[in-house]
Amino acid sequence: MKRNLYLYLFIFASLIALILYVNGRNIQESQDRAYRTLEEKLETTQKQLEEAQAAKSAATIFSLDNNEEAYNYFESSGLDRNKIEAVLQDYLLEQNLTQGGNPLVDYIGEGRGYQINDIQVLNHKWLIANFTDNTNWGEVLIQYNFDENNNLSMQTLKSVLYNKYR
Repeated sequence: MKRNLYLYLFIFASLIALILYVNGRNIQESQDRAYRTLEEKLETTQKQLEEAQAAKSAATIFSLDNNEEAYNYFESSGLDRNKIEAVLQDYLLEQNLTQGGNPLVDYIGEGRGYQINDIQVLNHKWLIANFTDNTNWGEVLIQYNFDENNNLSMQTLKSVLYNKYR
């Protein structure tokens, strides 16, 4: 009887060990699958990040932030290079308040006239802006200049108008 008891205990312990082994193996396999899935997502995210950084780098080629020569020009003129974009944007948005729309836009808009929305400062002399009258939209290349008294003047170099119905 004692021998049968040891045999039953041995079989019971073997079954428990087998169950623990199979269960542990299944858990390990599921964790490995989850790890591989997360690793693939990480690789995909890293590729997307690299593509986005490359696109951003390409988009900021013509940017005041990356133009050291323009910064040197502003510093030699006694202008605060960190506030130039804000000054230019404020000036253009003030021009939007003019009756009939912004005078720097060469086109006559419907209703309120053309208003400049966004700008991108290209360098120490040029900026590009987009404009709209809520029907049509376009872009304008503007030359700007600060005189000796730091007074700002602007002149439209070229503009393009896109039609909503094309």
